Amino acid sequence: MNIAVTGIGNNSGKTVIVSGLASVMQSLGYKTAVYKPIQTGAVDKGHYLVSPDLAFVKMLDKYIKTHSTYMLKTRAIPALGAEIENVIINPENIIKDYNLLEKEFDTVIMELTGGLMTPIKEKFFSIQIPLELKTPILFIVTPGENNLNEYLNEVNTAKAAGIDIAGVIINKYPLYSENTEIKAFPRLIESYSDVKVLGLIRNFKGKSVEENVLFNEILNGIDIEDVFRIKIPKLNDF
Repeated sequence: MNIAVTGIGNNSGKTVIVSGLASVMQSLGYKTAVYKPIQTGAVDKGHYLVSPDLAFVKMLDKYIKTHSTYMLKTRAIPALGAEIENVIINPENIIKDYNLLEKEFDTVIMELTGGLMTPIKEKFFSIQIPLELKTPILFIVTPGENNLNEYLNEVNTAKAAGIDIAGVIINKYPLYSENTEIKAFPRLIESYSDVKVLGLIRNFKGKSVEENVLFNEILNGIDIEDVFRIKIPKLNDF
């Protein structure tokens, strides 16, 4: 019941979706962890660093376990951020931390940094994390011509590597748009990538969304059973 989540573009809203999915799974009775192998743009609190993405998860549900193996203050690709901050990223540490979480929790939702070909270190890219861990990938994409092109490139990269693709969630989708291309976006996604659209989520204003609003949006807008590939009897109670 584990999943790796990657977003298309810088404003896909994948952290919001990850947080919402985690909150729903925790509420359904599954012991849930959100794992972000590498956090860039970490906030310096003086004696320690804070992940803004994982802090948002905790804000929604304090009982969800959150963990990051590497936190970098620099807002850049991990390879560059690590170089600037003299941090050596060891993929074995990422694998070790993930395996520990997998043993303890029913569900581990892993949020990847950047796109699949984002450099983590020399000769090691983001795609190699779910590949080594044999974790299915869930894509988060927002409507738009350029995003469709980038999404298709990412999907083809994942397929070529032999990664299991769970599906795609279309985020920031305007339900009443008159734009022909936007209205056709879910159909284009499925037609050209042969990957199932598992949900449509409307546009939230960044991370300011209230917990109950996000919870209901995720619960009603996403096929949770298809995302995690399980039958969830408790869904009927919501």
